[in-house]
Amino acid sequence: MTASIGTPFSVVEQDLGEVLAELGSYTAVVGDPPWHAIAGKLPPPVRVIMAGAMDIDSLTRMAIEADQGETVVGIGGGSALDTAKFLAWRQGKPLVQVPSITSVDAGFTDTIGVRIDQRVRYVGKITPQLVVLDLPLIRSAPLRLNRAGIGDILSCHTGLFDWRLAADAGQGHPWNSDLAALGLSLLSEMEAAIEEIQAVSDDGVRFLARAYRHIGAACAFAGHSRFEEGSEHFWAYAYEAATGAHQIHGELIACGVVALSVIQGNDPAWAAALVSRSGARAHPADLGISRDEFRAALLGLSAYARAENLDFSIADLRRISEVDVASAWAAVCALPRRNLD
Repeated sequence: MTASIGTPFSVVEQDLGEVLAELGSYTAVVGDPPWHAIAGKLPPPVRVIMAGAMDIDSLTRMAIEADQGETVVGIGGGSALDTAKFLAWRQGKPLVQVPSITSVDAGFTDTIGVRIDQRVRYVGKITPQLVVLDLPLIRSAPLRLNRAGIGDILSCHTGLFDWRLAADAGQGHPWNSDLAALGLSLLSEMEAAIEEIQAVSDDGVRFLARAYRHIGAACAFAGHSRFEEGSEHFWAYAYEAATGAHQIHGELIACGVVALSVIQGNDPAWAAALVSRSGARAHPADLGISRDEFRAALLGLSAYARAENLDFSIADLRRISEVDVASAWAAVCALPRRNLD
């Protein structure tokens, strides 16, 4: 069992309606799905805010106009949870987070992801008083939205490799063996739980939530996310910035891990096998990624990372060539195609 670094968020495995009945006045910040499917079964909120645009101006206006319920409750995926964080932070309200899918770790991190000039930026920090794990709610989502949860854990594979390179070069945050051990432990435990993740069983969902808790606590404690965020995330940011596309985060990151582990020479076969066994969608054709877009994001990765002041990675240490692009493209195209289940 992975040892905690920092203080993980308080999590209860409970029916959402029971939790909300105890809260009293609340503002619901929701995604749809699941909101319209579950709203009639819940105590009514003072106000419902449908999560949408994540640009800083829209969120700021929303925070001014929507100051009503005593508690802000985020219900949904990453956009709903980050919007709820922003509103609670700006309004000084208590926050409760209710992830309805496990494709992203937003419900278990204290940083608030927004978009400024179409770039992902983190503004402010807030700790929820509670994270609610309603297993039937989560498991009612399409299977792909839970299997995608492997992305932000699998990224420890490439993230740790990049961090080791950076630390050896005297760049950025110094190496921390405890954080590295956490990342390696989570990778090992995920491999052991991969069939449960593929099945989207109760235990599979519990593992993803527990892993996210550890990651969120460790990032908050360390003040950075080097052990689980590296060139795989930077490639995804570069791709999104160039195309304006917004795929399911965990699927895009899983694709990025396979691609960048090829560039790193970092056991890409292991990463690809784990993605395949998980049932997660990561084939570029399934994600709508063309070879030209893939190539441009890889070849331009170093320049993008420097322009965005991202951490040191493999893209800074070596020039990514057309041969590298061809090898990485072949690896991601060898991943299984998946249906929209």
